[in-house]
Amino acid sequence: MLRYLAALIGPVLSLAASAFFFWAWYDRYLRRDFNELGRFYDPECLCVYTTSGFVWVLPACGFLLLALWLAARAMRRARVCKASAPNDA
Repeated sequence: MLRYLAALIGPVLSLAASAFFFWAWYDRYLRRDFNELGRFYDPECLCVYTTSGFVWVLPACGFLLLALWLAARAMRRARVCKASAPNDA
């Protein structure tokens, strides 16, 4: 039972990290309307944002791929364990 729980924790944590980085990418890059120089000036907080916010998508995609790989590995192991278990019928 503990093994199945451990197999679930990895993909769930990776998906949570991926969701955080996708949110950061959206907040830092996609919400802004950049000018031709690649800058956005926010008059409310007096901040200048540049187009370098796209880097947040790199860890987001990495954690998403890791979550998919961990989930596929857990399902494959569960299928192999189920197939190799003796039938008590």
